[in-house]
Amino acid sequence: MAVDFDAMRALPIQGYLDYKGIDYTVEHNNLRLVEHDSLIVNLDKNQFYWNSRQKSGDLGNFIEAYDDISSKEAWVKWAEYSRYYNGQEITVKQKYAERPKNDYKFDFAKWRTADTTRNSQEYLVNERGLDPNFVSNLAQAGFIMQGKPRKDRETGEWQKPALLFPWYDENGKVVGLDQQGTSVDFGKFGKRGTEKKVAAGADTRYGYNFRTGNGADELIVFEAPIDALSFAQMRFNGIKNKNVTLLSLSGTDHQKVLAELDRMNKANGHLPKQLIMATDADLAGYKAADVFDTLQFEGMTNLRAVPKDGKDWNDQLKSGKNDFELISMAENHERLSALQAFADKAKPTQLTDNKVIKDEKKIAVAGSGRAKTRYDREKDRELRKRQNREGNEKIIKDALTRTAAYKNDPVEIQRYLDFVAQGQNYSPRNTMLIYGQRQDATVVMGYKQFAERGIQVKKGEKGMKIFGAPTQLQSIVDENGQKIYWRDATPEQRQAAKAGSLETRKTLHYPVETVFDIKQTNATVDQLPKLLPNRPVNLQTEVSPEQLDRIYQTLKDYAENQQKVRVIDDAPESVQFLASNKPMTSNGVAKGALVIDKKNPDNASIVLRHDLPVTDRISTLAHEMGHASLHRNTKTDSHPTHIKELQAELTSYVVLKNMGIEPGDGSERYMSEWTDGLKKLADYPDKDNTILADVTKASTAITSFLSDKLSNGEAIQYEQRVDRSQQAAKKAEQQTLQDQANETQGRTR
Repeated sequence: MAVDFDAMRALPIQGYLDYKGIDYTVEHNNLRLVEHDSLIVNLDKNQFYWNSRQKSGDLGNFIEAYDDISSKEAWVKWAEYSRYYNGQEITVKQKYAERPKNDYKFDFAKWRTADTTRNSQEYLVNERGLDPNFVSNLAQAGFIMQGKPRKDRETGEWQKPALLFPWYDENGKVVGLDQQGTSVDFGKFGKRGTEKKVAAGADTRYGYNFRTGNGADELIVFEAPIDALSFAQMRFNGIKNKNVTLLSLSGTDHQKVLAELDRMNKANGHLPKQLIMATDADLAGYKAADVFDTLQFEGMTNLRAVPKDGKDWNDQLKSGKNDFELISMAENHERLSALQAFADKAKPTQLTDNKVIKDEKKIAVAGSGRAKTRYDREKDRELRKRQNREGNEKIIKDALTRTAAYKNDPVEIQRYLDFVAQGQNYSPRNTMLIYGQRQDATVVMGYKQFAERGIQVKKGEKGMKIFGAPTQLQSIVDENGQKIYWRDATPEQRQAAKAGSLETRKTLHYPVETVFDIKQTNATVDQLPKLLPNRPVNLQTEVSPEQLDRIYQTLKDYAENQQKVRVIDDAPESVQFLASNKPMTSNGVAKGALVIDKKNPDNASIVLRHDLPVTDRISTLAHEMGHASLHRNTKTDSHPTHIKELQAELTSYVVLKNMGIEPGDGSERYMSEWTDGLKKLADYPDKDNTILADVTKASTAITSFLSDKLSNGEAIQYEQRVDRSQQAAKKAEQQTLQDQANETQGRTR
């Protein structure tokens, strides 16, 4: 029976994505894959375009490219889907029916734009590192615009207005535009984190462009508008007095370059003297430039510009360096070949009968004498995934085990608390994981976070494993009651789940992520101050009464407004109250106490002696705030009194250390009291390893609040807080309040 190839090509790619459970987002008449955001499916043409890999075609081509398999193996999956699709009801097929020809054309007059560009300018300055004056000039000249806030169709939440990059034609008419979202959502937009697309109906012969002079002598080509602007800012002095045109492809479509060259030739009577391909310094960027290796026009030289620090020109800008390479197209081709060869090294090779066999599907299965099948390779991939997961789990388990063992060593506990006091603001579990893997860590970020700041992780560095933000994963409960993640389910199980015959559940999943310490990067001394956590005040050097009072008032603000505990610090009768109700300490009458109403635990107060000097006020208040975070509303038998007292002291130590108080002087008075407590802690059973974790949580919440309110002893104004993560601080505070247990008596120093 002859195969109807036209019918096979007509099978909807969108239907196959749904059939396989491949996630995508809808952008007008296009689909964009979440996992590979440069892979676009055009619904009108039923064709895919994988820009970063220079691949395109029908469903068969898609399967071959997406699964990285041979055409024969792709045909098996293609035919399997054909049988499934042709067996569906007509109502299912109608969902994927061929769309009518869309004659929609871009009309900028119908676009809703905002009267202000404030949000867009803040995004370019704060997130992309562009100069505020440069950005302001772009806005005034109409080279950046701002859309209107809109609701997300899926969640109903309001999104920040998008940044718009208008495409002007030779007559000054806007014939298209790039949209750059400014709301970050990694769950929806994948690794990019923001929405990025071209306006529907845009004239694809054009792209985002601007020029200096008449723009006739030089054409510089980029992949994205951000790259063009970053290059223009860095090289402004070099191009401002020249006739240069800068063009963004919004991808790697070389046809736009040819169209622009044609327009320049007609407008100026000649081609530019130089065509410079300034695409990204990655495989796709070198491929896009390589197209012009053999394209030669009389009087025009083809060159390649490559950023030295980072993948693209925005990385180069944020690195603070102005270096780049200008190479020939021949050298570009050589580098492309080298990159391609490096990528091909991932494919296994084996010698058989003195011949090198490069194709994985032809490699014999060890010891069997037969060729590897598709099933064998899928098993190998699953094995590698499982081994990777098991390896990460072992790293995490070992790190937490080491950290839990620190409670047996007073010196290690103090080192750990010093680490927490740096103010990294990770969750307690991740803080312990980082310290358990690298005790000398100071500034810890992911690879991408460093890259966004123009910093590269050194080659060969081994990262630390931590838990990422939780995500909801869908799972299927099979006939035997076993839970199966959607990604691991068979097509039949997925269809049964969609039909409702199998139960589905949402499972909270914490993915394992890799982070690095600043010492594992090429960061310079000049970059370090911007990366270090904010130190609210350094009491070692800054001891003015105003600063001390400001730090005390900020702590008091946290106690009263975040912990909801009243602070009584100006009552003369407080001395008599403490003397009558609390045991004497080695220093005389107790300096303070947390007082809880047993009948109404919400009614709590911190009582401080009114005659304390401000430094004692700070340390005593921090101690009692530790009790308020950890022991308010807790059951009386949750921990013995001496353990609770030690936890409050450890919390106070972190807070004071964060403000620059080193052991000695003020802290020396109570450091000796740790010794007995820590010895008892080593013998105290802590089944869930919560004692230090609770201290970490409580102290991090307080230091985060301090860092958000103060910098070098001065109050932070709202405009100065663009780089602070207020959400992280609030989250930590909320965690602390939620995790407080039941009730306790007032504790003293």
